Amino acid sequence: MTAIRRGALAAVPYAVATAAYAGVFLANQDRLPGRIATHFSTGGAADDYMSRDGALWFGCALLVGLGLLFTVLTLVSKESAGSRLNSAVGVGTAVTVGYPLILTVLVNTDVQDPADVHLPLWHVAVLLVAGLATGALAWWLMGPGPRPEPAPPAPSLPLAEGEAVAWSRTMMSRVLLITAMAVTLVGAVTLVFGPWQAGLVPLVLGPVCAAFAGVRVTVDRRGLTVTSTVLPRPRLVLPLGSIVGADSVEVDPVGEFGGWGYRIRPNRRGVLLRSGEALSVRTAKGREYVVTIDDSTTAAALLNGLTDRHAREHH
Repeated sequence: MTAIRRGALAAVPYAVATAAYAGVFLANQDRLPGRIATHFSTGGAADDYMSRDGALWFGCALLVGLGLLFTVLTLVSKESAGSRLNSAVGVGTAVTVGYPLILTVLVNTDVQDPADVHLPLWHVAVLLVAGLATGALAWWLMGPGPRPEPAPPAPSLPLAEGEAVAWSRTMMSRVLLITAMAVTLVGAVTLVFGPWQAGLVPLVLGPVCAAFAGVRVTVDRRGLTVTSTVLPRPRLVLPLGSIVGADSVEVDPVGEFGGWGYRIRPNRRGVLLRSGEALSVRTAKGREYVVTIDDSTTAAALLNGLTDRHAREHH
């Protein structure tokens, strides 16, 4: 599928949802109260409200913003598996967001008191089913894409019996670190000048993100270990007995995994702090682990040498 078609597949559902929401809203604007119900409890009763004009601009801005986000992600990820996933998630999200926005307008139409508005809970099941169905349709329309050409295997470093070797590197993501600092700052400012409840989440989330902005990757007689440079847990440990091979690869986090950080895909796991050079490790269960790190060629060669020696010692 061409880049134009991929972009259209991601953008058109949001354009349709935005036009539908704005159209329904403007068509019923004179029949809506000045303050409309925008949030509902599990029982279906209205429990939060927004001004009529504010609801219109908020809904349109939300749909346009999400549309731009998923369109950019789909285009950046090109023909990779991540592009197919981004497109499917984006189309499904357009439905699961657009449906309740339009429904909110309809249930507020001809209502004198927005507190009387009631939204049946069964609509949640409808939007979830509709979102999954349209996401699956987008997945099918995107197709699997071209198969990547296999990279040449990394060499195996010959090791003598009993020879002690180890390799260790640290990787720091400036983007994640700056983002974590910004989130923490927002939380602190909100805590002081705004509702303290709203400031607690970013104030806690910021330092947690900062702790995972740097990782240490170690290859030694135990296998592969990936841990935060700040916290001892959680950590990723792959014992030598579970490893069948390692390579140095080039990775595109957005295109292949849908983003940065610790990512999970079918038969793939990733610890991704940037694009570019990465260590790829394959396990006996058919799963691949990808870790972005400099000098990954040395790490792969050493890990292959350790794995070969471990196999000789246990056979």
